[in-house]
Amino acid sequence: MHWNSPPSLRHLLRRALGRSVLLAAATALTVTPALASPASAAATFPVFTNERNATTPGLEQYGAVKATVAYDWFAFTCDTSACYSNGGALPTESAYKTKMLDYISQFGAGDTAPVVLDFENIVVTKLSGTAATNAFDLWKELITWTHEVAPSAPVGMYGYDYNATNNTLTKALHADGLLDFFAPRAYWDSGETQSSWKTQFDASVANDRSLVPDQPIYPYVSPNIIGGGYVSGTTWNYILTQAKASADGVVVWEPGAADSTACNWVSQNSYEMGVITGTSSSGPLTATASAPSGNCTVPRGATTSVPVTIKNTSSATTAATTMQSFTGAPQGISGTWQYWNVPALAPGATWNTTLYLTIPSTETWSTALFHLRTGLSDTRWATVVL
Repeated sequence: MHWNSPPSLRHLLRRALGRSVLLAAATALTVTPALASPASAAATFPVFTNERNATTPGLEQYGAVKATVAYDWFAFTCDTSACYSNGGALPTESAYKTKMLDYISQFGAGDTAPVVLDFENIVVTKLSGTAATNAFDLWKELITWTHEVAPSAPVGMYGYDYNATNNTLTKALHADGLLDFFAPRAYWDSGETQSSWKTQFDASVANDRSLVPDQPIYPYVSPNIIGGGYVSGTTWNYILTQAKASADGVVVWEPGAADSTACNWVSQNSYEMGVITGTSSSGPLTATASAPSGNCTVPRGATTSVPVTIKNTSSATTAATTMQSFTGAPQGISGTWQYWNVPALAPGATWNTTLYLTIPSTETWSTALFHLRTGLSDTRWATVVL
């Protein structure tokens, strides 16, 4: 929407992005039996996820919302003469819309979930002169077609928003009826430092706010380092802390969790999403699970005996309680306890049991979020499933 024009009802609804539904889903998380169910992120800071591979981390179980990214299937380019697809004629309206529907299907996003257009070679900040204006005209057509395909979805453009080149054109693309939010690149590159990342991130946010102050900014972040490996838990906390301070949400781009080196970001993400969704660990009793692997990994297609220690972290003796069952766990995951009855515990006292955790071979998420619950407490435990 244009910053100095009254926003349309459609765009007010898009900016709200289903906030009442998201908040209700976050609240519902607190009453599920023992394993976190897929739920929407808190309304105040939505976390969107782009996941489409055969095995994905399943960030929706932590409270993320599936969203769509449309990649540059058509290989768009523009020069001073015209714009092209694969060096030739541009796609027809029908061909473009068919591909957009295909991407929406691939990512499994809902009707009101954001659609991000990732056509990097025609981003106007990368072009100049007539080539940029030709790209601008093409963008207007593509954005309009995208709205027609997904009329309830807000539409954004992945870009390098720290670059202010052609800001007038970028601002015009965010006029009412066109782009609804900003989606700047904010990945952690190989060799990145907090200072270098923040400099670019702050520049993107400042530039976007200067163009259209009332449109949301959803930076594109990832726990995968661009260049290989995963970010540390400390880095994932830093990225989300900075985003929560100055942006309006994030999009987590095609995240991975393939081995034990992902444990740190997966565990940190569980904590961060607990805060965001209002479902953090709680109660006077804290459960510590120790997977036999020695890290956070557990195998699929097997039953694993996981020692669990319950500790009273409060200053008063807790009443006797019981371990809660895993009834209703998603994807067929189940678990039973060796000992169910937790005795009264003095401050600092501990009690031990074993969780017999069964993960079927058909389980497709590469991580699993467990809530180790007693009648008095709830402890989040995130694992990488191998």
